Amino acid sequence: MSNISKGLIFTNEKCVACNKCLSVCPVQGANHAIVGADGKASIEVNGDACIACGACFDACKHGARSFRDDTERFFEDLKKGQKISILLAPAFMANYPDEYEKYLGILKTAGVNRIISVSFGADITTWAYLNYITKHKFLGGISQPCPAVVGYIEKYMPDLLPRLMPVHSPMMSSAIYAKKYLDIPDKLAFISPCIAKKNEIDDPNCGGYISYNVTFAHLIEYIKQHHLTGQKAAKDEIEYGLGSIYPMPGGLKENVYWFLGDDIFIRQAEGEKHMYEYLHGYQKRIQAGKSLPFMVDALNCSQGCLYGTGIEEDKSHGDDILMNLQKIREKSKGRKGAWGQKLSPAKRFAALNAQFKNLRLEDFIRKYTDKSGDVTLKQPSMAELEDIFNSMHKDTAEKRHIDCSACGYESCRSMAEAIYNNINCSENCVHYAKDVAVKETAKALELSDKIQKQSIESWNMPRKLMQLWLKSVKISGLSWTHWRASVKAMRAMPRKVRKLPMQC
Repeated sequence: MSNISKGLIFTNEKCVACNKCLSVCPVQGANHAIVGADGKASIEVNGDACIACGACFDACKHGARSFRDDTERFFEDLKKGQKISILLAPAFMANYPDEYEKYLGILKTAGVNRIISVSFGADITTWAYLNYITKHKFLGGISQPCPAVVGYIEKYMPDLLPRLMPVHSPMMSSAIYAKKYLDIPDKLAFISPCIAKKNEIDDPNCGGYISYNVTFAHLIEYIKQHHLTGQKAAKDEIEYGLGSIYPMPGGLKENVYWFLGDDIFIRQAEGEKHMYEYLHGYQKRIQAGKSLPFMVDALNCSQGCLYGTGIEEDKSHGDDILMNLQKIREKSKGRKGAWGQKLSPAKRFAALNAQFKNLRLEDFIRKYTDKSGDVTLKQPSMAELEDIFNSMHKDTAEKRHIDCSACGYESCRSMAEAIYNNINCSENCVHYAKDVAVKETAKALELSDKIQKQSIESWNMPRKLMQLWLKSVKISGLSWTHWRASVKAMRAMPRKVRKLPMQC
């Protein structure tokens, strides 16, 4: 677990170690509390543990998180003459309805060869899902278009791997279709609303079909910064159906209802917090042998891929994107064949199978990998936990269950476990810091009292000597010579002592 600040998401120089990222992250080991050589504290990201869900971007008020994609390399390769075709996420049109063709024209001018809408790939995924479920009676499966959800299951809930739909995502279905059925020899780039898609692209289980993840935010930023322009507008190439609504919450569910009818139950779950809590509950339901839904439509982002982690910040607020997608949705339903509104679900499904009769289902099947061994945190023994709590000055049961969450974790025990795994430290516990401050203050006051007493004693000593000297002079009746010597001795005393009122 040494991939600190080298993953897709990383901490920039704006971090103030406020712990908000810790409080929203679904993965305990993804954030590490670090104190640099300059004494500055920050919360860094462990790229091996991070699933790139983006929850920290929403929580951080300081803009302290940034992300990496392939935008720069994509444009540099185009400049070098590399043949590249693009796969365009369905959310792009909804994000840029007025600039859609303009931006595609700019990309064509920059050297892009072909433009294929992933909405078509989503239609393939729907076809593959329904045929796989029907053929294998695979009920209760978890949808897998979302790479953050897949990453979470592979790393933290491997027992659910058999429940992940073994069918490729719309992005990958588009890539496979482009390579195997259209014979496109170019490198492929995905124009993407999602940071985590890079993990899917680089996954060995995905065959290396795609070379670049180019997020909306970085794409538009690059176009504007480099003042790119296009000679003319351009369009995507292949007509598609309801795959266009995959990026909205429940988009996959609506596609299944379109072909199978709505008398089946599909569980819809999304949101960085709710999604992963739901998966743990779903696992318990499976283990208990309870009834399961027809399938689970799972998305990491609460508003779907439309408002994914890789879109522009100013577009992440309001309903404009969702309203744009509704127009696309109605247009898709007006098409012929499998998308005819007047057809029954059964006839639509038959039409879908006819449309894709030349496709081989096995081309769109995928596998998953248990990655839990790379990220599992060590669990302290009860004796080790006792030692950690004592080092945090939590020496009572009450102190060990304050659970204030100021450290970012839900419980004092989680904080202790983080300390045990060297991803946090006692100083990040506000109650530990408060306890230390109280004890240090008490020590300082005690030291101050001691110094004050010593000062009074050192002050009184010369005063007593002066009084004794005057008394001896008065009693003894010194000669003039001895008197002058005594005066010289008195003058040699500190000025403050000589000014003290004397009692003879």
